[in-house]
Amino acid sequence: MQATNKPTPTASSSFGGISGPAHASNLSFYDDLPSSDVALDDFEEFAVARLKVLRRIDVLQAHGTVGEKFAADVARADKENLPVRRATFAADRFRDAVSHFALRMAYCRTEELRRWFLKNESRLFAVRFAAASPAEADTFMEANGLRYAPIGAAERERLRAPLTAASGGSPAGPPSAQQFERTRYYRVPFAEVTGLVARRDVYVEGGCAYVPHDKISVRIEERFRASLSKSLTAAFKRSATIERDARVAPLVKILGRVAFKYGGQAGPTAGGADHETVVRTFTDYLSSIGHTEPKTKPAGISKVFLTVGTRKPNEKDKTCPIAGRVHKSNTQKYTVFLDTHVMMQGCWDGECQATKRNVFYQIRDGKCHKVGWTPPPVGPPSSDVKVETVGSHSQAAIFGGL
Repeated sequence: MQATNKPTPTASSSFGGISGPAHASNLSFYDDLPSSDVALDDFEEFAVARLKVLRRIDVLQAHGTVGEKFAADVARADKENLPVRRATFAADRFRDAVSHFALRMAYCRTEELRRWFLKNESRLFAVRFAAASPAEADTFMEANGLRYAPIGAAERERLRAPLTAASGGSPAGPPSAQQFERTRYYRVPFAEVTGLVARRDVYVEGGCAYVPHDKISVRIEERFRASLSKSLTAAFKRSATIERDARVAPLVKILGRVAFKYGGQAGPTAGGADHETVVRTFTDYLSSIGHTEPKTKPAGISKVFLTVGTRKPNEKDKTCPIAGRVHKSNTQKYTVFLDTHVMMQGCWDGECQATKRNVFYQIRDGKCHKVGWTPPPVGPPSSDVKVETVGSHSQAAIFGGL
């Protein structure tokens, strides 16, 4: 792949072993660079499109979204920004590959960025693999040397009892008759799924483990993650070459800067912290000062609510810094602004709300600091703003005269 000032040609390369419109799949291990040139404008456009998808994954994880809702939301963002259609299969796969390699260059430069990219790319791959049709999944696995043969109907019926029993230890319990009929099982050498065998999550017979589709996907995701981790390390070793390229280097640096906007880099240090780290830092702090049961609740794309004392609020849960007293019930409300690492504390009590006062906190150097009544400047936190470390001063010292 080479970035040029010329328009991007129609791509005809194949990626991940799926090369024709008969399988309009976006599954790939991204082992090979796209062979066609790409225009500089398209290079940036494709990378930002992928950042939007990865940012959505990051935000959903910060909100605690899991299961089918998580998969549906990620799939929707993927389809909007990186669609792969049969009619434009080659061009769409080219766009997907270029976007991946562009971000690989931008995110290989620090450990924090590599970790964020690896985590969210792996989750995107997992969602794509789970959504793939059986034919697409089988074709992809075979093309990448993962020769896991699905068993036939006769063999599955013969093994119905042990296969059902092996699934009985899952949180959902044994599958129903209908679920069993819909499940595809693969015959895998047991040495390749020793973790599943050790947990007795699969049935073993004749040196082979019989693995259902949902568990085989875990194995495929592990392969993807290991491959990408190795590729990011190799990309970092070649980053000096990229920095000497007058055409590509500025774009890579821009992508690193806008990573803050899209959830990749936000914080006082060069690498920053992802949304999960931001929420965890604030929830850990709330627990450390005596609040009970900190829980997250979605509040839009770039913020979440933190609730405390949801079942049996203690005195700390009910103590209001605005009124300076303990309310009869838990009225505290915390809002975390993910992009700026700011947490705002307010009160649901009508009298307190009328004052329009809020206490602000911000993460700096990986720790929670109390800023006070005045909100910190909008934008990425900077270490040159004077703040008071939470816990190092008494409440009277912080709010003296109020």
